[in-house]
Amino acid sequence: MPSPEIIGPATLAASQGFTAFQFFLPKLSDVRRANAQTNPDIVGDVRLGEVAAFTLSIGIGAIVSSLTGSAVPTFVSLLVALVLIVIYEAALSGEKL
Repeated sequence: MPSPEIIGPATLAASQGFTAFQFFLPKLSDVRRANAQTNPDIVGDVRLGEVAAFTLSIGIGAIVSSLTGSAVPTFVSLLVALVLIVIYEAALSGEKL
């Protein structure tokens, strides 16, 4: 069980992961409305943004983990990034979750 002192840094890492996805990717509603077959550029934009946001999110988590000495911020960053990637990929394919 992680110590209570790690909740703040883990929350910081998670919120920065959300911010990275917001910065690098188009709005989720725009991705959902776009047709990937007629507009292949949106697919490229989303995938490139996912790579950049994932890298930044994990990097921030690793930095916070190295400062705190706990791996929890990295795991939280990884979880947030994976959930957001799944959501964006589902929106891109037009699936309803």
